[in-house]
Amino acid sequence: MFFCIFFINLWIPALIWNHDLFLIINQTHHPWADAVLGLIAGLGDGMVALVLISVLMLFRLRLGLAALMAGIISGMITQILKRVFDMPRPPKVFQDVHLLEDSLSFHSFPSGHATTAGTLAVLALLLWSRHQTWAWLAFLLCVLVAYTRIYGGVHFPLDVVSGFGIGMLCMWMCHRWSQRWPTKAWEQNPWSWKLTTLLLIISATFLGMHHPIQPSTAQPLTLLVPVAALVTLMQTWKTRLYNE
Repeated sequence: MFFCIFFINLWIPALIWNHDLFLIINQTHHPWADAVLGLIAGLGDGMVALVLISVLMLFRLRLGLAALMAGIISGMITQILKRVFDMPRPPKVFQDVHLLEDSLSFHSFPSGHATTAGTLAVLALLLWSRHQTWAWLAFLLCVLVAYTRIYGGVHFPLDVVSGFGIGMLCMWMCHRWSQRWPTKAWEQNPWSWKLTTLLLIISATFLGMHHPIQPSTAQPLTLLVPVAALVTLMQTWKTRLYNE
């Protein structure tokens, strides 16, 4: 119910005042906000999300697998809708758009970064108790990631709210579906740990060496996220070997 109310309260204004809201948000900018929001925007990158989800799978396999599946499904839906609607980006509609990255022209609806942010937002509320401050801080951070797509001049509010809603819905549905999975049996299989470790190493290496993150202002994340993920992996390995 919370997700429905949250989505509707954002989607209706975005639908009615789409362009007006974009101009208000995009034209209210400051150099320090460019630096901070430009970095935060990178958390909506799909490869960054994959690394974070891979780390989660080390500790919460069921929830991590649900998030992985939600990311794949929501990403496919978003890419299909982008090509079906092929809506113009803000720089094709307005002049003097404030940009945090290179100007983009097409495939505006819905926002892929916002879709990823919506997936991670619901994941945060499932990972921690809804009564914990951490859950809502993480949720608000994901909302801020989606906001940066308007602030950075690459999406309209309707693109962002719709993408965020797709991500939330897919994460919630995959979580419900995952309750039927025999994850306890999977966890006892040694290949479960090995495959999770392999996925984490490959995704972290790719992010750190080859991935052109968007926006480019988030480039520090290509170092910080992989290093933090690999350090966590090594600590987890030590604990696991010690317990054995």
